[in-house]
Amino acid sequence: MPSIPRFLSREIGPIPSTIHLDPEESVHCVRVLRLSAGDPICLIDGKGTCAEAVILKADPKATLVSLSRKEFSEPRSNLELVFGVTKPPALESIFRKCTELGVRSFQPLFTEHSVRLGGWNEERWNKIIMEACKQCQDPWIPTLKNPLKFEDWMNLRSLSAPLVFCDENYRAPQKNIPLNGNAHILIGPEGGWSDREREWVTAQDAFPLSLGPNRLRAETACLVALTLIKSKINEL
Repeated sequence: MPSIPRFLSREIGPIPSTIHLDPEESVHCVRVLRLSAGDPICLIDGKGTCAEAVILKADPKATLVSLSRKEFSEPRSNLELVFGVTKPPALESIFRKCTELGVRSFQPLFTEHSVRLGGWNEERWNKIIMEACKQCQDPWIPTLKNPLKFEDWMNLRSLSAPLVFCDENYRAPQKNIPLNGNAHILIGPEGGWSDREREWVTAQDAFPLSLGPNRLRAETACLVALTLIKSKINEL
């Protein structure tokens, strides 16, 4: 699809057809980007479908567009970033930057050393993820899962996905990690893993992944780990 403004439409109809953008996307289209009738745009449904369209009526409440062509793209990989909850500014960075890299889902964890938040702003985080996805032109919007306790996730996680374990205590040279585009990438919070958590993970046949000799902030560790895994599966 051409590099033109992208908007989210959860339901993309047949070709040809006309649909209305929702109020939030309409405001962004008309008030922010100042697009008008006749301007080309692209729609994504967040599930792999992109559609070329033209604005018929630029209305900030319900912009009307005409669909001319659409295509479906299979997801490149199924990488889930599993990380200890951090402070909100770091969370925003994790969601934004890892979406740009092409992660497929986020699983926040409450660990022994993770931040204890007063609330979970799911609406804000999903909005950040959606904006980043549109900007980087990925047709797949990552799934943001509800935070879980470390123990609950370890008991519920799918055993079919390799568990890649990032631990600041592991600085050894890289070992071969068998990957086929499907993995859980496990990263601790700012305070690191507790001894109990570390023992639990290493007992699960996890594959350790070194992030280099320096101690990294949590958001940097997420970005570095995802970049390394993406490189290993030839997606960079």
